[in-house]
Amino acid sequence: MSGLSLGNADTLLTRRAADYLAAGPADPQALISHVCQIPGTPMNVAEHMAAALFAGHQRFARSNDGRWMLRDAVIPRNDSDEGSFVRSALPAIEYGKEIPRAARNDAGMRFDHAPFVVVDCETTGSGARTDRITEVAVVHVQHGVASLVFDSLVNPERSIPPAVMAVTNITWEMVKDAPRFRDIVPQLLGVLEGNVFVAHNVDFDWRFLSLEIERVTRRPLAGPKLCTVKLARRLLPQLRRRNLDALQHFYGVENHARHRAGGDAVATAQIFLRMLGVARDQGLETVDDLTRLANRGQSKKKRRRRPPALPHSAADDSSA
Repeated sequence: MSGLSLGNADTLLTRRAADYLAAGPADPQALISHVCQIPGTPMNVAEHMAAALFAGHQRFARSNDGRWMLRDAVIPRNDSDEGSFVRSALPAIEYGKEIPRAARNDAGMRFDHAPFVVVDCETTGSGARTDRITEVAVVHVQHGVASLVFDSLVNPERSIPPAVMAVTNITWEMVKDAPRFRDIVPQLLGVLEGNVFVAHNVDFDWRFLSLEIERVTRRPLAGPKLCTVKLARRLLPQLRRRNLDALQHFYGVENHARHRAGGDAVATAQIFLRMLGVARDQGLETVDDLTRLANRGQSKKKRRRRPPALPHSAADDSSA
């Protein structure tokens, strides 16, 4: 499945991995033990680390048996013809350009099996070109299971307005020693790539992340995305409000870290899973079905842009 495509840059770790994999495919445990110089890394930890470091990189691919290899490496075919060889079938991605619809199969995939990433960003304000991210979290959703796979404070390299601090409780003291966005890009790309991007008012989080990624890699974010606000309007017409607080209350979802990226991403993921159940009951089956439903009638009126990190009306559907 081809989902999000993202830019990336070579680092010391990716160069070590490329040198190591030049000798042939390796399982995650051996690869991470060598690349990160951590002997005896537990397999489940190694699998997560390898995905975070290499899944978003154009030089690497993963075989059906879970081993990592160089993307253009020639590998033995795993069938009865033991003497034959085949190149990795994973397509090369031309970053910075939208993947043509004909080249993607994510839209037609059943959403019961599709991999999603639910994303939430906290920021210094609502202007993506002038403000910066202070915290970002990613929850992976697939087969009915939601797992927090990335959660980090970010040094925005600028001050945080008092009004924003009052809402998010993220202070300069908390972020001054946090990694800058360019420091977390490799790991962030690893957990995003190949998945369908989901967020509450998706355009806000997409716009901030895409611009931040482009600043670092010179390559913008490209791929499929879904908005839980738009889905809620179509799937839950009985609700007067569809902001995050209203949806949490409706589904009985607890959020002990409101207006923090991790708390809001986990809560949005739980809400998204419940809305997938409603969509299934209404006869929807594929990611494309969800996209068409969410965007139905979108051109009839211009949507408002929400400022999530600033005080807002409780009746605003698009607020996170």
